[in-house]
Amino acid sequence: METEKPPIAFFDLDHTLLDGANGNLVVKYMVKTRRVGAEAIWKAVKFTVLYRLNRLPREEVYRWTFQECGKYPIRELLRLLDEAYEFFIMPRLFKEGERCIAEHKSKGHTTVIATAAGEYISEKVRVQMGADDKIAAVAPVRDGRLTDELNRPLPYGEGKKILALSYASDRGVDLKDCYFYSDSMADLPLLEAVGHPVAVNPQRKLRRIAEDRGWPVLRWNTPAGYTVPSQAHELSFEIGEEYSL
Repeated sequence: METEKPPIAFFDLDHTLLDGANGNLVVKYMVKTRRVGAEAIWKAVKFTVLYRLNRLPREEVYRWTFQECGKYPIRELLRLLDEAYEFFIMPRLFKEGERCIAEHKSKGHTTVIATAAGEYISEKVRVQMGADDKIAAVAPVRDGRLTDELNRPLPYGEGKKILALSYASDRGVDLKDCYFYSDSMADLPLLEAVGHPVAVNPQRKLRRIAEDRGWPVLRWNTPAGYTVPSQAHELSFEIGEEYSL
């Protein structure tokens, strides 16, 4: 008799496990430490406004972001991301998210951070919060610099659903047995695909949908209290042509 496969609990990152958007927090750190010039700041503001007005595809935001990151040698970029994580991201992770991940693991569930964020930051959060795995944006490094040749599909919207479905199928798990925690309307495809959708700090429209459909609505807002260099800060990756951010 085949052993029943444990369910998977997927977790969005921005505004769900994290108070804020990781990309914005990295940019704020770069501005504060004067790592970027006025032109890059202006472009970041412009792209943010256009994206929020639905006048800029998400893929263009990804492309520009990875192009900007590609201006730094990979070792310098990773040092910058380490610093941004420790000072701007790590202190803003939610205690409730950490507890929820631990609760799922205590039940034998697989816990996966499913995020549109880059792989490096996502891995640091995964280790910090004790999750088992991650689904994140991946692009290769070539000639010592990050490229904008992102793997497809992108882990956003319908793409995140496709990647989660593939992840579950590879492990013999039905999405109808799985959980997904998210704040964002962009994640509606995956929320609708799992059997246990949970709205966390939801956007107004998602809150209405969740309430209409009887989905749990949670409020996470307690800092986890990470104040010292973490295990995640000490992660080391092999730098080379096969490395991806």
